Amino acid sequence: MAKRGAAALLVLLMCSLPFASASADTTLVTHDEERLVVQGNAGATWSTTLNLDATQRGLFVVACGSCEASVEDAAGTALASGVGGLDLTHRPEVAGTLTLQVTFVVEESATVLLLASTMTEVPNRPAPGEDVISTVLAPSGAGDAWWTGTDHVRLNGGWQGAATAVVNVSADSTAYVLAETEEPAWVDVLVQHASSEIDLRLILQNNTVEVTHASLTLTQDDLPFSHRMFLDADQRAMMLIEGTAPNTGAAVAMASHPTSGAMDEVAGEDSERVVGHGGQIKVYDVNDTDALRVTPALGTEFRAEHLVQGTWVATSNATSTQPRTVWALPGAVALRLTCISPTCSADVALTEASDLRSGEDAQGYVDLSDELLRQGGSAGYLPLNGSANGHLVRATLDVADVFPFQIDAWEDSIHLVKVTVWTSEPVMLELIPIDPITGTVDEDERKHEVVSGQGESLSAQFGRGAHLVRISLVNPDEVLNGTWGSDLATLNYTLEMAHGVVDEGDEPWFEPDEASQIWGARVRWILGFCFLIPVAYLARMQRRRTLLANTLRAQRERLRQIVARLDEGRPVAQERRDLHLALDAVATLDFEDACLSWGQPDLQHRTDELAFAAWRLDRRLAQHGAHVLLVGLAAGPRTWEATALRFDAPIGAACEVKAVEPRFMHHGEDVFLDTIRAGTVVFLTVELDGANTLVDLEVNGLVDAKPRAARASAPLELVSTEEA
Repeated sequence: MAKRGAAALLVLLMCSLPFASASADTTLVTHDEERLVVQGNAGATWSTTLNLDATQRGLFVVACGSCEASVEDAAGTALASGVGGLDLTHRPEVAGTLTLQVTFVVEESATVLLLASTMTEVPNRPAPGEDVISTVLAPSGAGDAWWTGTDHVRLNGGWQGAATAVVNVSADSTAYVLAETEEPAWVDVLVQHASSEIDLRLILQNNTVEVTHASLTLTQDDLPFSHRMFLDADQRAMMLIEGTAPNTGAAVAMASHPTSGAMDEVAGEDSERVVGHGGQIKVYDVNDTDALRVTPALGTEFRAEHLVQGTWVATSNATSTQPRTVWALPGAVALRLTCISPTCSADVALTEASDLRSGEDAQGYVDLSDELLRQGGSAGYLPLNGSANGHLVRATLDVADVFPFQIDAWEDSIHLVKVTVWTSEPVMLELIPIDPITGTVDEDERKHEVVSGQGESLSAQFGRGAHLVRISLVNPDEVLNGTWGSDLATLNYTLEMAHGVVDEGDEPWFEPDEASQIWGARVRWILGFCFLIPVAYLARMQRRRTLLANTLRAQRERLRQIVARLDEGRPVAQERRDLHLALDAVATLDFEDACLSWGQPDLQHRTDELAFAAWRLDRRLAQHGAHVLLVGLAAGPRTWEATALRFDAPIGAACEVKAVEPRFMHHGEDVFLDTIRAGTVVFLTVELDGANTLVDLEVNGLVDAKPRAARASAPLELVSTEEA
């Protein structure tokens, strides 16, 4: 058979597109499938054009109440006109543009149909296998225009991907139009217009035989009329169109659709609309608790199949034309809907009924040997304080759910657990305590009762560990004696858990393991050595200080030696550092020995509670002040607290303490020594600044919480006679 390419069909289709223009008085132009609805005011004019070549026949149809319609060719010659409507079928002798003009006498709406034939008529009826011109129908694709009514599904008459035949027939003149497809396909035949009654015969031909598929008599009241038939790859469809009246104009559209692939889908808020052709499918990923709620349109038939272990399985009630819920079989990972009828349209909603929102269905029986159940089961643990939702799906023969809950507590503790049920009908509720030692059911505390589901509760005492709650239908046999996938109602329920402690039990003690004991001993030895490091350091420092103190005890007039070394050019910083080190060492000596090691004091004072002495140091040792002094204090048999050393100027301006070593707090003319314990010795260097050359040394503090003070009887001269 000869086949025309899809490119030629597209060119003819583009030539058939009407182009419209309107006056300013036209109010509105809308589309109603293949027709235009023009709303015009009185006196308004609306026009449109249609391009035709010499091989095409055009159809011009106008339906209105009192409008004036006319058709002109490119030269302006009127081909036809009419008042109150127009129906013209015309084939031009040469290619050109025809213009349809509508003038509104009163305000009204006019329905306009313009079509150009894209299919070629053959002059005589061809025999099977005869080589004649045949239109190759291009298959529709996903998203192409469809019209879904309340009664059926068919091609939208305004879809521009369809092939169109415009014929002029009568009782003595028959039109023959042939169409074929490259692959097996569903073919829609849509009769869009007939000016009077027509007879339509649909014949299927192959290379050897022909079969009459349908013989139809159609009036204008039957239009638009849609018919679908299956066309194999080695067949062609022939339309025989006859009229019952002279010059009967008719327009028929044909379109092909694939018999495989995926159906189209249009997403909605709570569901989606699927539209497809016979043989097409739609696949959904599911698990054991998922279901599809399918609501097919009239005339739609689906088959539901389940993918289980790599094989598509159908149940006994797989096909349906009525609304139904398709529950996934156990172990299914996908559901497939296959369109069985020639066309299919349905609303599909994916729903699920998992327990505890886990995506799984809870186990329905009690098996204490099942470790998985006691470790949370397929749906997980019930919250010890809180609520959880579940479902008993009668359609999947789900008549009971068993949930574990865990109590983490001490040994021999006792807990009170209350379970409250909310549901739409009475159910059987069981509380199953498990002995944590034996792993068996504690029958003395086990409780079961039929509860109304309106907030009624059941309580029991439990020990530590995992325990079970079981909820089931009151009459499960009614469901178990039925069939899988029935439309029985699903029972939704809510469990509320409340927990209280009756007895806390005994706090556990755990023997450390061998590894912990070994590493514990090692860590203790390591930490012990680490703690001894500061002790060793302090012992070494104390030994060095003792050696230095013994050395200083053997020396006399150390201050004179310092001056001599400075005179010899020894660095002042080095001498100052040695002096500061000696302060701490000398403090370990007896006060008298310490004073002798420094040399004769420039000032000395002694009482029963306190003794102190002062020495002038070489000014070269000063770093922050004008004068530097060495002061030693020795507490008597009692401790001095809140002790302060004051350098009071008897005449003139006061002196200011600039630096103290060791670093005691100081302010103005005071140095704050804090506590001097009984029998201890303190030596410090003090740098003073000021113009005064005399200072009185005064010590203030608390002895046994009583104020005490000691003041030298004579002032200390800050400048020696030699320096003066």
